[in-house]
Amino acid sequence: MRSEPIARHLDDVTAIPCPCGFSTRIITAADGAAVGFHVTDIGDAQPHFHRRGTEIYFVLEGAGRLITDGVAHDVAPGTVAYIPPGCVHNGQGRFRAAIALLPAFDPEDEFPAADENSRPEMPPIIRALADVPPIRSACGSSTRVLTRADGVAMGLHVVHITEAECHYHTRTTEIYHILEGYGTLRVGEEQYTLLPGLTVYVPAGLPHGGKGDFRSIVICAPPFDPEDQVVICAAPTRVVSHQR
Repeated sequence: MRSEPIARHLDDVTAIPCPCGFSTRIITAADGAAVGFHVTDIGDAQPHFHRRGTEIYFVLEGAGRLITDGVAHDVAPGTVAYIPPGCVHNGQGRFRAAIALLPAFDPEDEFPAADENSRPEMPPIIRALADVPPIRSACGSSTRVLTRADGVAMGLHVVHITEAECHYHTRTTEIYHILEGYGTLRVGEEQYTLLPGLTVYVPAGLPHGGKGDFRSIVICAPPFDPEDQVVICAAPTRVVSHQR
């Protein structure tokens, strides 16, 4: 499994057609990543499911409905959906979603709804970011939308970082996707200049910490565990710019 960080901007990856609409596949299995990350423009998507893959949707813009196992949910910016393996799902309307995938997307693990003959191990979870109160954390402010308490395979937080303590996780892989603001994110020996649309993959074991004033989605696989976070002192870094 990959042990080096990745930093890629949404605009630097070409969108491709997919059953949901058009998908910009920023972090993929080809990277050796434990977790994948796409930004997908969803139209009237075809109902489908994954036998092995778990997905988290975070709606970035637009509006529509997400159908999960035949139940329709209205979605808007800030809607979060946890879709376990075996859950038939599809989007309707016109909306853009950040999608985390565990394991990273495998086209051989995508099946039409007609092939489904079993029930998912747990029901999907649909939540609105606005309904979850933020808490103080080592990163600043964290809105923990999906957590270990939900029994999920991946967690999702939205963090507002001004100056985060440098730390690492012994088991947890994280993906940051910058929503707004600017700053820097140190990961191991690298320091990335942040701007909206940048995605940074942080493997387990790599020290990292952010500075500036920015909001980011953070995907945690497995979900965040405070016992898995180790705060450390700063170390020299190499600056990698993604300014436009």
